[in-house]
Amino acid sequence: MRLVRYVGLVGTVLLLAGCGRVSTVRSTLPPSLQQAEQHLRRGDIAAAKQAVDSHLQKSPTFDSYLQVLALWSSNNQYELSAEYAQRALNDGRLKLNSIEEAQLWQIRGDSLGYLKRYDEAAQCYEQVLKRTPNNPLTLNNYAYLLAEANIRLDEAEAMANRALAAEPNNPVYLDTLGWIYYRQGRYQQAVQLLEQAVQDAPQEPELRYHLGMAYWMRGRLPEARVELRKAANLWRIQKGKPYEEALKALEQVEKGIKAEPQRERVDL
Repeated sequence: MRLVRYVGLVGTVLLLAGCGRVSTVRSTLPPSLQQAEQHLRRGDIAAAKQAVDSHLQKSPTFDSYLQVLALWSSNNQYELSAEYAQRALNDGRLKLNSIEEAQLWQIRGDSLGYLKRYDEAAQCYEQVLKRTPNNPLTLNNYAYLLAEANIRLDEAEAMANRALAAEPNNPVYLDTLGWIYYRQGRYQQAVQLLEQAVQDAPQEPELRYHLGMAYWMRGRLPEARVELRKAANLWRIQKGKPYEEALKALEQVEKGIKAEPQRERVDL
C-alpha cells in the first residue's frame, strides 16, 4: 500500500503497506529490543514477543511502543504491528493525547492495509480523521486503500485531491491519484500523473508498476514493457524476491496481449 511515516523519538518508519516496500530510519534500539530483533532474524517470533513484552513492562511509555512498532514493521511483522498498536491504544498507563492516538490508529491502519484487511484498516483511518481531519498522510493512505479495494472511488479521488492540495509535489500522493484514475478507467489522466510521480521517484518499483499498467491499458506496449521490467528489477534488488504482479503483467505484455479493465472489488 502507500508510503507512510511513523514519527516519534525512534525516528521514522517508512512503510508501503500492500506491496511490501519497507525502509526504516531508527535510533539505536535498547538492548532488550536488540535482543528481540535477533530472535526475529532467527525466526523465533515467540522469543521476540517475550523480549518485547518484558521491555514494555519495564518501560510502559508511548515512545517505547513506537520503538516496538518500528521493530515489528521493519521485520515485516505486520500482524504484530497492528496488534501492538491496538495494545498501546488500550494501555491506560500511557495517558495518550489525541495526536498520539491518531498516530497509533494510523500505524494500525497501515499495517492492516498491508495485510489486505481493508475493512479494519478503513475503520482505523476513520479514527485518525476524527482526531486530525486534514491529515494529508491519512487522506492519501485511505484513498489508496479504497483504490486497492476498487470501491468508493469518487470518495477516494476527493481524499487524494485533498492530500495533494497540502503536498502538491509529493510523488506518492501523485501516484495515489493516478492509480485511482486507473481504477476509474481514466487511463490517459492516469498516465500523466504517474509519469510525473515516476520522474520524481524513479527508484520506487510500485510507482513504475502503476505506470506500466496504465501504459498497457492505453495500448502503449513498448513503454509498458519498459516500466514493468524496471518495476520487477527494482523490487528484486530492494526486496530480494519476485514482484509477482509486475511479472504476471509483463508476461502478458510480452505476448502482445491487449489489456482488459480489472473488475475485482472488495466489499467494506
